[in-house]
Amino acid sequence: MVNLMDDSGNGKLGLGEFATLWKKVQRYLSIYKKNDSDNSGTMSTPEMRVAFKDAGFTLNNTIYQLLVARYSDPDMTIDFDNFVGCLMRLEMMFKIFKKLDAHESGSIELDLNQWLNFSMI
Repeated sequence: MVNLMDDSGNGKLGLGEFATLWKKVQRYLSIYKKNDSDNSGTMSTPEMRVAFKDAGFTLNNTIYQLLVARYSDPDMTIDFDNFVGCLMRLEMMFKIFKKLDAHESGSIELDLNQWLNFSMI
């Protein structure tokens, strides 16, 4: 999470960066609690889909299934830590894409080094 929120690139979170992170975590906690409809402390895959949408991400089935495979536990539930990690990563990926898509065409072109740099975040 530090890497995703470290705008200055110094490997540390300053006060402003930490405040932004804390607000995001609080927002994600609210979304998580709202969508854990059975109050189990984890979210099922159907609950996750609604939670992603509530967080502002409308994802196609392929991307959704990839996220479930990557972030869910073997019983196909997601805990809060993985939920936050997933949303932070999604947010960063969308932010980078929008920055690189200057003409808002919905596509970007990356060379290998750019791809590796962004995919390792």
